[in-house]
Amino acid sequence: MKPSIFKKLIVMVLLFTSILSVKPALAAPTVILNGQQLSFDVPPVIDNDRTLVPLATIFRALGANVQWDEPTQTVTTTKDGTEIKLILGRVDAYVNGTMVTLSTPARAIDGRTMVPLAFVSTALGAEINWDEDTQTVIINVLSCGGPPLTCEVKVHYIDVGQGDSIYIQLPEHTDILIDGGNVADGPAVVNYLKSQGVDDIELMIATHPHEDHIGGLPAVLEAFKVDEIIDSGKTADSKIYKTYAAAAQTEGCTWEHDNYQTINPWGPLKFEILTGNQTWSDVNNYSVVTRLDDGDIHFLFEGDAQEQAEAALQGDISAQVLKVGNHGSTTSTNPYFLARVKPEIAVISVGTENTYANPNQVTLEKPSGAGLKVYRTDLNGTVVVSTDGETYEVITEN
Repeated sequence: MKPSIFKKLIVMVLLFTSILSVKPALAAPTVILNGQQLSFDVPPVIDNDRTLVPLATIFRALGANVQWDEPTQTVTTTKDGTEIKLILGRVDAYVNGTMVTLSTPARAIDGRTMVPLAFVSTALGAEINWDEDTQTVIINVLSCGGPPLTCEVKVHYIDVGQGDSIYIQLPEHTDILIDGGNVADGPAVVNYLKSQGVDDIELMIATHPHEDHIGGLPAVLEAFKVDEIIDSGKTADSKIYKTYAAAAQTEGCTWEHDNYQTINPWGPLKFEILTGNQTWSDVNNYSVVTRLDDGDIHFLFEGDAQEQAEAALQGDISAQVLKVGNHGSTTSTNPYFLARVKPEIAVISVGTENTYANPNQVTLEKPSGAGLKVYRTDLNGTVVVSTDGETYEVITEN
């Protein structure tokens, strides 16, 4: 780093440390990181008007690597080229070799090394705020860039033939998977995720219980740790649904149904569940429809939702990138729906020479008539849309 950057960093540390000056609280303060509450084995404490949190938990949550040197009682953490050294019991800390004086030192409490939250979070590129009324520390990671806050995102429409599987690649190894193709596609989906460096999956969406969407998910659940599963709640008396449900149960993760949830998977990103609490005669219409918001760029994923379910979607469903419903069938993507979404490109996940004759020519004419660029996995292979939140680019396998 340049000296001027160090000065700015030190100013930021002092500024945000002062923000965290609070009155003593009877209960441990709550810590919210990127919209999600952090849980600690030893609760945060207020000491010298500063919030101290367990070292391992906060460093891991912020995506930093941690090393502990017992003889010198020194913690060294690194992230994105920034190195921080904290010495137990001392107020002098070092950011890339430059000394910064802490208002309160790191210390051992109940067998855990506790560190000043404001200093650590700010030094690693985060914005700190304090809600006095709720005694809550609110942290938002800033490493995506300045306002408007945006993040590098890649959406992979994996070629699984006549099926759906979409991998959303977020910063700091935060991963979302929507569907897993057919049973036979499971190993290919697992291999693709591994090739992209996936270590675990923070959120899995199973749009609806048809085999070409949930078939490969048991293989994914076996290969990766999954933190949370959201599906439509629609069950099926089929072998593949029972296999999927058993695998989800065995995973032991949070497993819930779509209910208009809003999830902040990383930093300023917003992932919305647009469906829930509805009854349909066609299983396709139970599809969990989702929308990803990354600054100025939005993605809409509609599974196999058909015209009735599309018409029932509430609120803002506009998106530059649309995953066309039901593999390009005539039952989805009517002109009214397109007028609401206003997409610039459309992606159709479909198998070569499939027995459904998808995508139907009438469906293709709908996006074409709206001035869209259409990508098809049967022709283009896997389609990857990359965005920094302001612009996007499309890369195709073929």
